[in-house]
Amino acid sequence: MKKHLPFLLFFLVACAPTPETLVVSLPTLTATVPPTSTPTPKPWLTPTPPAEVITSGDWIEPYVALTFDVCQDPKYPAGYDAAIVEILQRYEVPATFFMGGDWMRTHPDETRLLASNPKFELGNHSWSHADFTTLTAEEMARELEMTEDMLFQLTGKHSQLFRPPSGEYNDLSLQVTSEHGLYTILWDSVSGDPDPTFDAATILAEIQRTVRKGSIIIMHANGRGWHTAEALPSVIEYLQNKGFILVTVSQLIGLEPKP
Repeated sequence: MKKHLPFLLFFLVACAPTPETLVVSLPTLTATVPPTSTPTPKPWLTPTPPAEVITSGDWIEPYVALTFDVCQDPKYPAGYDAAIVEILQRYEVPATFFMGGDWMRTHPDETRLLASNPKFELGNHSWSHADFTTLTAEEMARELEMTEDMLFQLTGKHSQLFRPPSGEYNDLSLQVTSEHGLYTILWDSVSGDPDPTFDAATILAEIQRTVRKGSIIIMHANGRGWHTAEALPSVIEYLQNKGFILVTVSQLIGLEPKP
């Protein structure tokens, strides 16, 4: 059964074309390693996480995770919002970036920059931002593995987190993701930043309305969060003033120690 969150309409356009977007032709994607009779070992395949969706941490301790999707449709390239990264560094707060494989292919330097910050962690956001509920198990596996291969090629690291494009998932996608050693991560606090009518004050108000202990907040750093950088200082200051402690998603859900 196809499953999704009720407020996904904001995010269906986050990696989609806009009237101002330059359309270019990209080469047909091919696997980086030719098929063999013996599968290539994948170091991220173990241990196997549960085949379930995580939308938040526990509601007891005041930890919150800022997350940013960095993605593009291969036919419609997206950008990179350097101001967001500068603000996070200035405030010295952690963040989790969910990286599209095709985006990393066209932004290798930016990918390495994000990976070099010890306060940042990088997650898998699929290769082409395809709706996983429309893919076969083999197609899902290829999306995950090509993205992991690109991440490792550029940074020497693998991910332990996966955010399905547009938050769309089903039982099959949860199983395939689990078999690849990845936790499926959604969110419970929505910024609405892909909506160009949401100014900085509206983004802040949406987060204030939905955030709680254990929240995972979703935003975008690919140029499709139209006023995200403008809102981010106020978001960080609001969370800190309310006593929330900012952590990565891996820290929030107990995969790594909390500060």
